[in-house]
Amino acid sequence: MLLTTLVTACEGDDPTPDAESVEPAESKGLTVAARDDAVAVSRFLFESASAVVLVPENARQTDLARAIDLRVPALPDTEAGRAEAKRLGARILTKDDEAGEPAEEIERRASTTIATTGNPSSTLLHLADLGDSNLTRIAVDPRRDRTSVKRLRRDPEGPLLALGANDYATHVVRANAQAVGGGWFATRDKHLLALYGHPSGPALGVLGEQGTKASVQRVRRLVRSYRKVAPDATFVPTLEIITTVANSAEGPRGDYSARTKVEDLEPLVDAAERAGAVVILDLQPGRSDFLSQAKEYRSLLRRPHVGLALDPEWKLGPKGRPLQRIGHVDVREVNRVSAWLAALTRRHTLPQKVFVLHQFQTQMIRGRERLRTHPELSTVIHVDGQGPPGAKFSTWGVIRKDAPRGVAWGWKNFVDEDEPMLTVAQTWRQVRPRPALITYQ
Repeated sequence: MLLTTLVTACEGDDPTPDAESVEPAESKGLTVAARDDAVAVSRFLFESASAVVLVPENARQTDLARAIDLRVPALPDTEAGRAEAKRLGARILTKDDEAGEPAEEIERRASTTIATTGNPSSTLLHLADLGDSNLTRIAVDPRRDRTSVKRLRRDPEGPLLALGANDYATHVVRANAQAVGGGWFATRDKHLLALYGHPSGPALGVLGEQGTKASVQRVRRLVRSYRKVAPDATFVPTLEIITTVANSAEGPRGDYSARTKVEDLEPLVDAAERAGAVVILDLQPGRSDFLSQAKEYRSLLRRPHVGLALDPEWKLGPKGRPLQRIGHVDVREVNRVSAWLAALTRRHTLPQKVFVLHQFQTQMIRGRERLRTHPELSTVIHVDGQGPPGAKFSTWGVIRKDAPRGVAWGWKNFVDEDEPMLTVAQTWRQVRPRPALITYQ
């Protein structure tokens, strides 16, 4: 019999944009489909059936009533519906067929659950009843609702069909792919504390002032210093590594950007993983483009704790050279990178990734109002202003003005350039909203 556990609403039912064309890797036993996809429901519930009723759009209630009376599946009178009837090996009943007991000839899949994001339609109620399936309710983005998480995780490998939910979010919850620091989101209800630089040495930032082991110890000390000021907050150690470095020499590719070899980055990436830390790969592309550079580090970005940062300051035109002027990027290029990174995250059912955009002038990201966000990414606009506190807060206000919806915020403290640098307590108490990412360079 059908066990009904429907509720009228889910807390935090927050509609999220549909995932893009790349589907996530299948979590064991999980299928995700559109909310009103009766064909998907039939495919999920039934191995075979002796008969079905096809329900035209303009006669839905009448023909559905016949299917209920005859105890057979109801399918849409479409090409997909007829193909499903063929898969079932079912005869399509006409209006002249009399009521009988053809339900006895339905072969059902065992122990199934259907989770829907809205009030179930009459067709869904009928099919679920016919398939002896448990029917429950989840949020569109189940990561945002504890009850939805519990329902998806109740039987992590049992057969479950999710109707109307965000494809990526549902797979992540089912697979229990949590972000570093816990939870389903990279920056929600937590604050990333980062050392910035390059492992080659101190010239490019504090991350290079010590070796790999000492860098991990240093960022842990930074986390402890913030916990003393805010013991109830969650802080996550983070290493932001300059991965492609803007260079005064044009280099072998003629793009004024020096690539760091993957094998040279792996010791830091591995150490961060062991320490429960996030890694952010920072790109300074010169005359190259962000997307082609990001793809060079695909193997690292496939790791659950590794995110990506774009630094438009070092994005040059076809004749530009570093330090001649502050660079910029068109938002269309940013959107291409975020779409690629989101697809990579979705394809491998990875936890949500950090996607950082460095900015300290409005011109650095052109067309920013058209910035696209993705459920697979926590997009952080990182405000990199330096100098006296007054100047930094002024830059903070300018960059935050008219910002696109759905972004988090980052703040940078420059150890040498700020006059003076804010203390831990000042950073935590004075910067509003509190940054999701606080970086030290």
